[in-house]
Amino acid sequence: MKLGFDIDGIVADLPEKMVSYINDKYDLNHTVEIFACHDVTVNEYVDDPELNAEIANSILQDIVLNHDVMVDTKPYEDAQSAIRKLSKAGHSIHFITARPNSQYRVTGEWLRDNNIPFNTLHVIGSDGPGGGMVSKGRLGRSLNLDFYLDDSLCHLEDMYIYKNRWCKGVALFTRPWNKDELLDPAKFTRFDKWDDIIRHLGIHKR
Repeated sequence: MKLGFDIDGIVADLPEKMVSYINDKYDLNHTVEIFACHDVTVNEYVDDPELNAEIANSILQDIVLNHDVMVDTKPYEDAQSAIRKLSKAGHSIHFITARPNSQYRVTGEWLRDNNIPFNTLHVIGSDGPGGGMVSKGRLGRSLNLDFYLDDSLCHLEDMYIYKNRWCKGVALFTRPWNKDELLDPAKFTRFDKWDDIIRHLGIHKR
């Protein structure tokens, strides 16, 4: 099967990198639970609105849009292991990320350095402020994916608009910023663990 995956929040633990950064820079004591929303500009990091806006902007400029940060971002170990198993089982792996397009090279290097197999990599975000919104759905349809996993419901909706028939479905991986999102079970599946994804894709006996 052709399996599609987002990267940040799915395979790369960028949220941990972001929270460590603001804790160190602003003398805070947050965990990734502070990211109640996928959009970092919406979350409340401190009570002071001006400082909150400054923190959100620093996350975007110093972490999200910073190529050097991606080099030492740690992968989620369970995701790393699961994707290796999926690739070994014969599935093709396709990463679709809204990272800025200029991060294509460093993203590919990061995947290879962390021994995360892939067949294609698509880095389709804008290099403008904040990265900008992109359409993952159009690309998902052109790749004719059988399964897609993301941590953002809006990207899943986009996937479904462009292609509403999936062999193994379109799925949301539970993270703090989406745990309260209500899913339409006729369209989407929610997973809390990579082991469940492995079983869903039918390689639990391998």
